[in-house]
Amino acid sequence: MNESFEPHLLTARAAAAVNGLAADGSQLPHIVTVGRYRIGRVLQRLSPLWSGQARFTHIAASFDDAVAQVHALHRRDPIDALVAAGASGAWMRERVDIPVGMVEVRGLDLLQALRQAKLQVSDDAPNVGLVTFEAPSPVVAQFDALFGLGLVQVGYLGPQDAADCIQELKAQRVGAVVAPGLVADLAEQSGMASVLLYSDSSVRQALSDAMLLARHRLAERDRHQRLETVLGQLQDGVVAVDEQGRIRALNPHMAALLGASVSALHGRLLDEVAPALGTAQVLAGGEGGEEVVQLALRTLVVRRAPMVENGKLTGALLVCRDPAVIQRADRHLRADQRQRGAAVRWRIADYLGSSPAAQRVRALARQFAASEATVLILGESGTGKELVAQGIHRAGRRASQPFLAVNCAALSESLLESELFGYEDGAFTGARRGGKTGLIEAAHTGTLFLDEIGDMPLALQSRLLRVLQEREVLRVGSTTPIPVDVRVIAATHADLAAQVERQQFRRDLYYRLAVLRLTTPTLEARGAADVAELALAMLAKRLGLPDAKALAASRHAALAGLLEAVLLHAGEHRWPGNVRELDNWVERLVACQDYLCVAGAGRPPALDAARLLEIFPECSAGVALAVPQAARKSRLRDASRLAERERVREVLERVQGDQGRACEELGISRATLWRRMKEA
Repeated sequence: MNESFEPHLLTARAAAAVNGLAADGSQLPHIVTVGRYRIGRVLQRLSPLWSGQARFTHIAASFDDAVAQVHALHRRDPIDALVAAGASGAWMRERVDIPVGMVEVRGLDLLQALRQAKLQVSDDAPNVGLVTFEAPSPVVAQFDALFGLGLVQVGYLGPQDAADCIQELKAQRVGAVVAPGLVADLAEQSGMASVLLYSDSSVRQALSDAMLLARHRLAERDRHQRLETVLGQLQDGVVAVDEQGRIRALNPHMAALLGASVSALHGRLLDEVAPALGTAQVLAGGEGGEEVVQLALRTLVVRRAPMVENGKLTGALLVCRDPAVIQRADRHLRADQRQRGAAVRWRIADYLGSSPAAQRVRALARQFAASEATVLILGESGTGKELVAQGIHRAGRRASQPFLAVNCAALSESLLESELFGYEDGAFTGARRGGKTGLIEAAHTGTLFLDEIGDMPLALQSRLLRVLQEREVLRVGSTTPIPVDVRVIAATHADLAAQVERQQFRRDLYYRLAVLRLTTPTLEARGAADVAELALAMLAKRLGLPDAKALAASRHAALAGLLEAVLLHAGEHRWPGNVRELDNWVERLVACQDYLCVAGAGRPPALDAARLLEIFPECSAGVALAVPQAARKSRLRDASRLAERERVREVLERVQGDQGRACEELGISRATLWRRMKEA
């Protein structure tokens, strides 16, 4: 049973400890004293001396009963240290994974107890008994031989031996006994004088030792909780084991991979839970490494690393990552690396079109190029926002300096942070040795283009705001800001003003970005003339020609005429995909040009209206046509096959006949590729 202290024993400091907090608000360690009989009463009497420094609970039990109660209490309210004595304390130390402060028998205390017992013996029972845990002490036996105290030593191992000890002592004419609590109480009950083996000073020393143990364990528990809080935010599975391979910390993602709860896995041997993860080599002093393993039908990339403290191996850390996550990150990084290395391709003049909307964009872009202010480009997807950004950079005084671009919607928050701001050596696990220069720092004296700025996480928005205000960047893991001279051009398809009102975008950052504003119009707003001009320029580029004028003078002039005819039938089509959709039309036309034209008797080939609808169903509003449904379906199938064969031919030419690469790019099997090659 658990026993609480009497109210009159509680000091003012102890009253604060009732809630588990010190006077300064910090968490107090939890110490449990364990003992029955006389030692239990001494522990309860002396433990309030530390009441302002710890929370105390007393368990009046011994041996297996005490172990069970300690385990039950520890599950409800974690215990930082125990205080116990004698056989019961030794019994508990072997069965409970909690530090135990043992009440030890010291030499001077023992002499004083023996003297006190000697004063209580009678002529009928002149001997003094000494009961100790396990075996009698040879040192005490030598002392008795020298001084002739008439000591009778008896050892006991557990409660079942206690009564036998009393009978043996009586048989040897013992009049007073020095013994632990249980034996001392039994001696009193049998009419024998008794003195408790443990003095107040030894109990106070045990309580003091327990305080040190508890503070250390509480600090360790706090560090463990902080570690688990950090681990819980990671998307990878992370587990830390001690030098025996027992799980000491893991995050929920790792627990899910192992198929159990975090609490159920604590303390278990990782090699028993998941043998595939294999910690033996790294715990034997290996350097760790990385490999691909199968865990519960899942393929994982596992990285192992030894944990060393003060030059001693104390365990290992394992990080489990889904290969798909690595592949996605690798694709993003590779694409971004190519983007960094690519030269600025576009000029303001490359924003084609004769409409007032297009002319306004070019005029504003030239004005903005002469300024150093931040630019915000708004517009739907596919309206040429990056083209305009590159044109502004190329027409300005920074044209010979870097133009670096990043898509804020394509990377996770942590990856985007390291890409933009860079990091110091050792800033986090897996950080590149020597650190990394971020895009902001790398764009020094040049231009940084932040595409899809509306998707930037709020936490990074505040860091970007500081860059714009202070003109300095702080790497992850660093405390030293680095001055930068960089012009920022941002772009988004989102309504940033509305996002500001919904508190999805920082108002102060919005006004820092929107110093100069420009909106790229949709194709619908630009009109049919701009659509035709853009389409002819795309066709010329696809055919390897410099521009639309060269196209008109080439052998592909008929194809240009066919494109213009198709666009005339587009009617009221709104071009929701803008330039990307228009480029899709041009590619479709090139693939299906032979099918679209039908030759009449004595007439050159002309655009067939029925086939036009099959290839370009978007033109339905501009074509008055009555074609039987069955005929339309048949022609649509023919057009589809023709487009597939043309696509196969183009890919095979590009990969120089390598059928394996062609299958991979087309996403088809070799059998399907062979069939389409035969059809061609």
